[in-house]
Amino acid sequence: VPRGAEFGIRVSGDSMEPVYHNGQIVWVQQCSRVNVGEVGIFIYDGDGYLKVYDEQEPDEEDREYFMDSSGTVHMQPIMISYNQKYDPRLISAHAGFQVVGRVL
Repeated sequence: VPRGAEFGIRVSGDSMEPVYHNGQIVWVQQCSRVNVGEVGIFIYDGDGYLKVYDEQEPDEEDREYFMDSSGTVHMQPIMISYNQKYDPRLISAHAGFQVVGRVL
């Protein structure tokens, strides 16, 4: 178990192949934020995901949903799979999104 790991999660599926494999245990450091390019564990719309975190400017139609009360537009999160057969998943402002931790 790597230093700093607080829990492990078993991988389910092939979306993170060839780095992470179905049935493998990944070790996680619990945190509420990850940096762009880091692999994390996320809860999105009630489901758990092991993905690479990325961000982009929100599209014009979504821009207002990523704007705070002072008028600052924040980046829109994206979850990326290593396996190229899976498209990146844009995070909707209308669904719940939570960072659980970073994979060590």
